[in-house]
Amino acid sequence: MDLLKILAIVLGATGFWKLVEVLLQLGVQKRLKNAEIRNLNVQANSLVVENYKLWSENMEKRLKQLESKNALMNKTITKQRDRITELEKYVDQLEAEIQSYKKRNRDERGQRK
Repeated sequence: MDLLKILAIVLGATGFWKLVEVLLQLGVQKRLKNAEIRNLNVQANSLVVENYKLWSENMEKRLKQLESKNALMNKTITKQRDRITELEKYVDQLEAEIQSYKKRNRDERGQRK
């Protein structure tokens, strides 16, 4: 009987320690899993920030390109407006010359008749 009690005590003690060990392992695994999740979140946030930074830099470059093209287009438009103004003045001058020519022709015809 004493041997059975000793055997029961030894098996109970080893079972108890095995239970404690399993519980400790579960706690450690849970902490490890939480740490991995936090690490993945930090990496994901880091990638998001890096991608946003690259996107912002590319947008700044694109804006600078568009602004320079816009400046060139404004210069071209200004030159074209100046040229149109010159041509309108020239057309007005030619129309005045045509009117004076027509008037002279009418006057000459009137004197011939």
